[in-house]
Amino acid sequence: MEEEREIFKKEDKKGIGLNPSEENLLPLTSYLLPPTIGLTKESFYNSEVDQIICWLNNGIDIIHLRKPNATEEEIKNLLEVIPTHFHSRITLHQHYTLSEKYNVGGIHFKESQRKELNEATLKVWKKKGLRLSSSVHQMDEIPEIPTLFNYLFLSPVFDSTSKIGYNSNKEILKRMKKERFPHHQIIALGGITPKTLSELDGSSFTGAAILGYLWNASSEEIKNKAFELQSSWKTLDLMP
Repeated sequence: MEEEREIFKKEDKKGIGLNPSEENLLPLTSYLLPPTIGLTKESFYNSEVDQIICWLNNGIDIIHLRKPNATEEEIKNLLEVIPTHFHSRITLHQHYTLSEKYNVGGIHFKESQRKELNEATLKVWKKKGLRLSSSVHQMDEIPEIPTLFNYLFLSPVFDSTSKIGYNSNKEILKRMKKERFPHHQIIALGGITPKTLSELDGSSFTGAAILGYLWNASSEEIKNKAFELQSSWKTLDLMP
């Protein structure tokens, strides 16, 4: 992998399955490849906003607000205190209508939600200029998932650092070092740390999503952790 991650302005339309007249459904986004994605804790806590901002300033490209039990008002209040220039790098996991009021950059569908969606609905969201993401746990399902999704979380790659007993599926990494998914961006999720990142070398993952490693740290600790993550990224050679 090149030492500097490339910033891109236009997504690869290959395999998207749209007519030329529908190309405007694809948002012009700008984030880093391979992206480093952070997922919030499920619960709120006092220093959370400061930590989110610190990570967005120190190597995390996109933050997913994953608060499954939160009310719309609680998510709204969180967005209110995150500086607006970061909103394009925020993805919502629920209360999607807030994406319009706050110019949020993306929305994420749980695996069960995705299976109930049709492509017409996805195109409506896509036309609003949003990044679309979802989760998958069975690799054999990936080729059947609409390519309208910008990326898919595939888990659990390693033993979780945030969920006790949520252990890795060792077949995932083994298969990702042999198989290619040219029309899907696959993000590794589950137990991602600077140490485990090195094990993604030679795989077809196109990024990583991190939860447990990120939080409960001071600003100075976050900067140190960010340096460790970036150092690990620079050693990786991910397959196209």
